[in-house]
Amino acid sequence: MPKRANIVPTVPTALATQGNTSTVSIQRAMVRGVEKFCVWSKISGKRKRAFFDEAAGAVAYRDQILRQLQAKGTESFAESGKTVSEGWREFQMLRLPKLRGSNARLVCWWIGHYVEAQGRMPLAAVSPRDIDAFLARKEWSGTTRQQGFVYLRLFFNWLVRYEHLDRSPVQRAERPQAVPVHHLLTVPQVKRLIGLTSNCDRMRAWLVLGVFGGMRISEVGRALPEHIEAVEIFVPQTKSTDPEPRPRFVPILPALKRHLPKKWDCLDEDHIKRARTALALEMGWEEWPQNCLRHTAASMHYAAWQDAGKTAYYLGHSSPKMVRERYARAVRKKEALAFWAL
Repeated sequence: MPKRANIVPTVPTALATQGNTSTVSIQRAMVRGVEKFCVWSKISGKRKRAFFDEAAGAVAYRDQILRQLQAKGTESFAESGKTVSEGWREFQMLRLPKLRGSNARLVCWWIGHYVEAQGRMPLAAVSPRDIDAFLARKEWSGTTRQQGFVYLRLFFNWLVRYEHLDRSPVQRAERPQAVPVHHLLTVPQVKRLIGLTSNCDRMRAWLVLGVFGGMRISEVGRALPEHIEAVEIFVPQTKSTDPEPRPRFVPILPALKRHLPKKWDCLDEDHIKRARTALALEMGWEEWPQNCLRHTAASMHYAAWQDAGKTAYYLGHSSPKMVRERYARAVRKKEALAFWAL
């Protein structure tokens, strides 16, 4: 960053704080031939500048400074502590190496984007409003925002645990809500999904293991062709606290046997996410409805056989109680029988 920049000033915002007049303004600056947005501030006689590529980032940073001044006064700027970027660098050194698989990739993706947007802010100045503003991007669906909320919470909770923050701003932020419009699939929708996956064994296996096998998303990701037995599919169950995997046996019903390909590639979330989004768009949905395959399978199974114990074994539940409470949906037996005849 050069020492001199051609700055076009705008009208500053002045705020009287404890006898001092603090000034915060957004200015345009040409830096090496590229136009930037500069947040210029004068607080307790100290002048600072922060450059942003987009006006939205500069406005958010300016508003955060003004809120901090109103709430805590100029003293809160004397020792601001670590910034978000500095906290992220420490997280990368100490916590990130302990994460594995998609968790490591997703935390890097989410916190990387957050640092791009608000990395210059002091950690102590981050508010729930900043978290809400970051997650409110129009291009992100409700399910995507929920995922971002989870990884931001992981990051800020770690900062609290290691005493970089007194309290996580994510705890007071509004948790995003997904809107599963097509939570329970109809027979025509399932039939169309089968047709759309006819040329892709990976997506066909992912679809039918969920909708005819009643498997959870995580179980489908661990299912391999070699796990297929005569009448059941063995799927290893793992938890971070379990030293040994726990077995889960999925009955191979006739509908699953008819549509399940003999071979398929990895069904982990990292491998099927884009294809699943494309499938949702083909169906005319804004996003893929979470857990719709397993919930459809459970409701259709219970409606067809009217046996909570049998459905509980099919789903891998330890008790029929959950089946009666969660999956006793308004599905007619005639529709259920048509579903299993697909």
